[in-house]
Amino acid sequence: MQRIAQPFLTVSANVLVIVGLGALFKRDGTSLSNLRSVSGLVTVFGTSIILFGSLLVTTAGLDEIMSYVLGLLAQAIGLVLTLPGLVGWGAGYLRADNMRLGIALAGAPLLTCAYLGVSLLGVQFTPIADLLLITPTSAMALVVGYDLWADSASSSAAHHQSKS
Repeated sequence: MQRIAQPFLTVSANVLVIVGLGALFKRDGTSLSNLRSVSGLVTVFGTSIILFGSLLVTTAGLDEIMSYVLGLLAQAIGLVLTLPGLVGWGAGYLRADNMRLGIALAGAPLLTCAYLGVSLLGVQFTPIADLLLITPTSAMALVVGYDLWADSASSSAAHHQSKS
């Protein structure tokens, strides 16, 4: 079960995050400032590298140590790109008065890093509290998805009214 379900769920979750962030970048790409545009591109690229690393780590067998190490290295590189990219992209949305997206994009990595920082300081969490590690990213994905859905619903309603 763990050998099949965990890789599938991990890769699927990463793919959905990439699709959401890519769709957000595509939708807002023409109206983004240069800094937000670069931050968005770096974020989507870094998230893609994390996906590749996750795929390598979760599918590596017991005798495939190089694949596992390469996957961890790819994930580390992806995180180095993605975290500042998300914060920069989110800050751009905050400056453009889009509070929902700004808080979601900038807040998710900051909360995750805060949780990891507290963990590294020696604070022990129960296994169920470790779900807090994925909660900010899950919330960010939900906010991005909702924003894309709400925008497409209002666009199709406006398009439908213009045809009438």
